[in-house]
Amino acid sequence: MNLRQMEAFRAVMLTGSVTQAAKQLFKTQPAISMMINTLEEELGFSLFERQKKRLYPTPEANYLYNEVEAIFSRINDVHQTVQDIQNKQYGFLRIGCMPGPSTFFVPELLADFLEEHPKVRASLQTRTSDEVAKWVASNQYDVGLAEVGTGHQNVNKTDLFKLPCICALPVGHPLAKEEVITPALLDNEPMITLHPDHMTFHDLSQLFENSGYRMNVRLQTRFFIPALQFVEKKLGISVMDPITVRSYCNYASPGKIVFRKFEPTLWFKFGIIYPADTPQSMITTSFTKQLHDKIRELEDKPETLLNWGENKR
Repeated sequence: MNLRQMEAFRAVMLTGSVTQAAKQLFKTQPAISMMINTLEEELGFSLFERQKKRLYPTPEANYLYNEVEAIFSRINDVHQTVQDIQNKQYGFLRIGCMPGPSTFFVPELLADFLEEHPKVRASLQTRTSDEVAKWVASNQYDVGLAEVGTGHQNVNKTDLFKLPCICALPVGHPLAKEEVITPALLDNEPMITLHPDHMTFHDLSQLFENSGYRMNVRLQTRFFIPALQFVEKKLGISVMDPITVRSYCNYASPGKIVFRKFEPTLWFKFGIIYPADTPQSMITTSFTKQLHDKIRELEDKPETLLNWGENKR
């Protein structure tokens, strides 16, 4: 019993007539009659009793019809799934994200994406950049957002970005009146930094050392989001990535922190990374395009984060 025979049988069962079945399938009546006759011969039992030019299904036909209908229902499901995939409405997206963007930046984007794609499921996990890269390399994430070093293997690092870090100061701090903050201005000022094993700390220390000024580290945190709480409490100044600043501006009330340009430029270098040898799904491609565009907005207009505190007071 092949699919064409099942289709003809199902049409006759639904319409109760070979003539109507032929019209439904855009075939001739003799063609449908031949398929039904051939099917009965192959099965070895009758499917219909013919009385006064009408077909009446046998009990065997009714039983068979239930099975055939289940098959066609599954085929329809497959067709719908194909359409959902084509329309990027179906799939499971696994995202690994470094801490800063995972607080508000990526969740905000992912929430909008899932609203546009109601049948897509997703997992967002926060990890250090090294852990994100390792999990992406082992195919446990479809996409990762992480600081990218030279040592990461088995990841595709084609989408790389450099954003200038920004200086966060408590409102009312004497340096808040400056438009640009430099190592000279921060000489011996209490500072809040990441731990020494972080690339940003290393690069910032190098800037101070090259400039001949002292970096007075009062507090160290694993991530920048808690550092902002210490800045609010006037415990120090912090130079941080603009994605964390963007997240803070989205959830915090103005009036406690101001943001200033920092020179010489301290680059926050990161990327959207993928497993090296695994093709991307259309869902992954669609999501990462939106993520890419959102990062480009920060890259093209970094000044939108500066003077945030004063503008909203």
